[in-house]
Amino acid sequence: MRHRKLASLIGIGVLTALLCSCTASTSLLTNEGSLPPADHSSSAKVVVTSDFGKEIFIEETIVISENTTALDALQQVAGVETKYGGGFVSAINSIGSEYEGANQQKKDWFFYINGMSTNIGAGQYILQDGDIEHWDFRGWGFRQFVPAIIGDFPEPFLHGYGGVVYPTIIIHQDGWEEDAQRIADKLSQLGVESIYTRGINELSTDEKSSCNLILLGESNFQPIEEINQPWNRLGFYCYFEDSCLQVFDSVGESAAEYEGKAGVIQATQSPWNPKGIGVCENVVWMVSGLDKAGIKAAVNTLVNHDNDFQYTGAIVIASGDTVRVPQ
Repeated sequence: MRHRKLASLIGIGVLTALLCSCTASTSLLTNEGSLPPADHSSSAKVVVTSDFGKEIFIEETIVISENTTALDALQQVAGVETKYGGGFVSAINSIGSEYEGANQQKKDWFFYINGMSTNIGAGQYILQDGDIEHWDFRGWGFRQFVPAIIGDFPEPFLHGYGGVVYPTIIIHQDGWEEDAQRIADKLSQLGVESIYTRGINELSTDEKSSCNLILLGESNFQPIEEINQPWNRLGFYCYFEDSCLQVFDSVGESAAEYEGKAGVIQATQSPWNPKGIGVCENVVWMVSGLDKAGIKAAVNTLVNHDNDFQYTGAIVIASGDTVRVPQ
């Protein structure tokens, strides 16, 4: 009887041990075999430059929360001084408002989100995942308002503004269909969605006013002529005049005049948006030139050498060189 009782106890003990062992082993396998939770944190890139990217002070990607403002992000990576109740950034890392040069041009900090000059203060703009927050210290005697720059490419085609991304349409002159598709393919490779190519006669009035547009063609291409005429109001540093490309420096002095085989890429916020320029909705990029060779050079730079125009305002491509504009 005692033997049977002992045997029963031993059996129960062994069974308990086995169950515990199995439980422990299962737990161990679960812990070791499971993948770590996916990182769903949002991030934004903070860039601080001077003179349209001639000098880069800060390039840092940071984790952001759902309520992180552009000012919060800047304060994470730099020392910041503000005025007017925090609504105006007056200095970054002790670099602040100043006058320079013989004409005593005023220099200040200008603020872009995804290549668009913002219409609200840094303390009001809530950063979105993937945003590029770009501060540039530059003179504004000639250009106080530069609505858009090309240097944060592929923005704003990728992330838009405030989390709203408008479709992108590449409007091409006749004969430039293949190059329009090359640009579309480049944008697609970079993650941009809702990309279309159109001839000018295929573009609807609604698309013209509400979409991001890339205008591809010669200087006499109708939509390029439309934005070339008010070049000053649109914040350009380049414009076509009498079969030449005129280029200005940061103080409004003539920097160069090109007569042939020159291409240009520059941007503005859409003048066809009925809400006006500066509403931070859609942009218009010009990819053009004085002749076919110049336009081809502009397309090749956009598709294959986008690092050549990182953080700058615009570019001219001439004699195989990429010239950052303004100089």
